[in-house]
Amino acid sequence: MNIVYKNGDCLKGDERYVIHGCNAKGVMGSGIAKQIKEDFPKAFNDYVSHYKKHGLHLGEVIPSDNVSKIIFNAITQQSYGRDVGKRYVSYDAIRDSLKWINGYLSEMDDMPEVAMPQIGAGLGGGDWEIISSIIEEECTSFIPVVYIYE
Repeated sequence: MNIVYKNGDCLKGDERYVIHGCNAKGVMGSGIAKQIKEDFPKAFNDYVSHYKKHGLHLGEVIPSDNVSKIIFNAITQQSYGRDVGKRYVSYDAIRDSLKWINGYLSEMDDMPEVAMPQIGAGLGGGDWEIISSIIEEECTSFIPVVYIYE
């Protein structure tokens, strides 16, 4: 499915579903994850609860049904950091997460729009050309809406 691009904050869009990339360490300390932790504390609590009970594994998705949004916490990187030029994001984990979400949403009667940032291309250090190609290949049950945060 072709990506629809919008400018702005993916958490403030009209889309009911939001995907964001998380680390497997149980920490949401920066980027959009920190914003989700602050604006959607249930999504953070669901993520941490899963971490404490089962650990977090690359490619896994922890969905969280919040009042206004359903947040998909996609485990796309093992750890985190700010080392320039280092890639933390796993392209395979992005693919596996999107496959899971695609299956989850395939039961819907309509083709929902799902908002997301440029997953893995910011603090994750990934190449957006590779990531966008994965998104277009794997998202067949929903319309991926990528927000460019300015």
